[in-house]
Amino acid sequence: MMGELEKKKAIKRLLLVIGVEMALIASVVWLLDPFYQYHKPFFGLEAVLNDRDNQMPGTIRNFDYDSVLVGSSLAENFDSAFLDENYGCHTLKVIRASGSVADLLYYLEMAQEEQELKNVFWCLDIASVEASTEVTLYGEDVPRYLHTETMLDDLPYLFNKEVLLEKIPFMLAYGHEGLNTGGQAYNWARGKEFGAAQAMQAYDRAGITLEETPQTRDFSNEIPLISENIGLLIEQVAAHPQTQYRFLIPPLSLLWWDCAYVNGELERRIYTLDHMVSALIAQENVEVYYFQNLESIVCNLDYYMDMIHYSPDVNQYMLDLMTHGENRVDERNWGETIAELRKMTERISQTEIYRYYN
Repeated sequence: MMGELEKKKAIKRLLLVIGVEMALIASVVWLLDPFYQYHKPFFGLEAVLNDRDNQMPGTIRNFDYDSVLVGSSLAENFDSAFLDENYGCHTLKVIRASGSVADLLYYLEMAQEEQELKNVFWCLDIASVEASTEVTLYGEDVPRYLHTETMLDDLPYLFNKEVLLEKIPFMLAYGHEGLNTGGQAYNWARGKEFGAAQAMQAYDRAGITLEETPQTRDFSNEIPLISENIGLLIEQVAAHPQTQYRFLIPPLSLLWWDCAYVNGELERRIYTLDHMVSALIAQENVEVYYFQNLESIVCNLDYYMDMIHYSPDVNQYMLDLMTHGENRVDERNWGETIAELRKMTERISQTEIYRYYN
């Protein structure tokens, strides 16, 4: 009998130890909270933002801000502190890699449920307006529980080996070094190489020569999707007349434009750009700043690491121009601006691209 009693006591002690350890693990994750699911940083720690998909829902719910900087990876290297200083606001970065209009609107509307925003700064990619209108934020790598406010489905977060042994130590180390903190949230440029040699590795022109003219691909079946995405943007702007929207059209490199030409997609790209900007500049609470006409950047691959990703210097240059009211397009100058784009893309495919090919 005593042996049986001792076994029961041992099992109870074991269960107690396991329970204490589990409570301790959950408490550590809750207190340090690297995804910011429950709160802003405690203990005077800096917010380290380097895991956009996992951290985005929590920061939108729990951080203090009155403005947002929205965009894909092309927006991550903007210094949001510069916006705060120049526009008198407190800006949160809202980022989705290769972000479609639908995915970014999902996050933006989540932020607007928290408060009416003062400013929306949106780095708007052409490709995002050609993407699916289905929200794609949930998947194998980004579980649904991150997007809910209840703790009832948070066990995979609170008892997660990777969170405990990797995410939290990295967060503490990055915070100590001042990496991905403040206005440099999600900045990915550290350790990256920018220059023509690096950029050219991302592009193979597939033997097209000056004498050839690629067949323009029919994109009439894609126009309804493009129109639907533009409609979603206009619906968002119209629903928040007190919010000032500033859309930045980033400078994609000559490789991207030549790739569109070679694949017969140039007309579709220009159509998308023309129609999205034309719709946006007609709205009272919208300003559009257009940087695709910065030919000294677009046609200089020293600023790029691939066909679209430019160095942080370009991000800062765009902000400098915007804060000084430069490079803004409106209904008076947009027709001339889009005509200049056609001329530039022709120069790219007939002349500029050959500076990088023998």
